[in-house]
Amino acid sequence: MRGMPPRGWSREFEIAWDLGGGDPVLPEYVPALMRREIPVNPSARMLRGWDFGQVCPVTIFAQVDAWGRLLVLAELVLEHASLTGQIEATRAMTLDLLGASGPCFDAGDPEALHEMELGSIRRELLKAGIMLQTFSNHGRRFEGLRQRMLRRVLVPGESEPSPALLVSPRCPILHSALAGGFACHPKTGKPQNTHPYKDAVDALDYLNDNLMGATADWMQKLQKIAKQDCAWIVPLVGAGLTLRGW
Repeated sequence: MRGMPPRGWSREFEIAWDLGGGDPVLPEYVPALMRREIPVNPSARMLRGWDFGQVCPVTIFAQVDAWGRLLVLAELVLEHASLTGQIEATRAMTLDLLGASGPCFDAGDPEALHEMELGSIRRELLKAGIMLQTFSNHGRRFEGLRQRMLRRVLVPGESEPSPALLVSPRCPILHSALAGGFACHPKTGKPQNTHPYKDAVDALDYLNDNLMGATADWMQKLQKIAKQDCAWIVPLVGAGLTLRGW
């Protein structure tokens, strides 16, 4: 035990395979609590976080429920895909998850407003009818995401307070990155920013920052919509009707 890192000991001798082989991007992520099956609400707004890059563009799909939890439903990881390819694949997965093309809330790299290349990306998204939100957290990377992971909310029917962030098993790359998917540098021992793990975490971070940076009025409207969705869905399910995604 003295000769092994704590995570390595847990994986090898305590069979804790939910821990990644490397160091976690965010130690606040607790797989046993935050990774679970999540149904898609077919009438709720789809939230999409975008990360653009020449190596591994990523889109993260999520929804917010009536208790303010961010439910990460799915991930789209594309290797060496063009922006057009990412847009079309994102539309297709939105249709597959939601049963419709929208409504959607889209967020991405705040540098999309400033850098020439990302600025052109934002213009291309506008041509496709996608309005990219680019709230800046002023360089405080992952701070908002950490706060969300540490927050607990009371949810009716659950015996324990629930984390404000839940990740579906449909997001293996994101889960691996958060749980320790980054390989450690052989000399420094620090996690290395490797694709596609860093891209998936960045996409989630952009989405979370933009949700937290949105106006209070917008957030109140979103929470009201989520509560209306739950009020409409629950009686139908209780009556024995089967809805797609539930």
